[in-house]
Amino acid sequence: MCEHLGTEEVRHFHAFVAEKAHVMEPAEMARHIHAHVAAGDGPAPAEDEIAAHIQRHMLHPAVRVALTLRSLLELAEVLRGMAVARDDGGEPLVDVRTVNVYLKVVAEIMQVYRTADTSRMLFAGLDEA
Repeated sequence: MCEHLGTEEVRHFHAFVAEKAHVMEPAEMARHIHAHVAAGDGPAPAEDEIAAHIQRHMLHPAVRVALTLRSLLELAEVLRGMAVARDDGGEPLVDVRTVNVYLKVVAEIMQVYRTADTSRMLFAGLDEA
């Protein structure tokens, strides 16, 4: 499917999938992509064909690592927000257990960066800078 689209269009779809894959099912991504392609000049593949194509892309190790990293980053952000609260007087209160879990998640994130080939992790737009 990718080879039938223009290079810029493929880059756009790859960026869309990389950005949304951890929060959106392939069928929903396929609906968005189908609508975009159908609005163009040429024929659009069926939504189920697009979804199957996306699912094949999702099996690539670089995509899986990127999805894992994105999930860990989101989890770290939530934990960081939960680690510190304020008492009635406005003084910070630190939840040590949450801080420890946060630090473990950060260590996992750093491990992914140390061991993964980040150049293949579909960070859309960064290779153009």
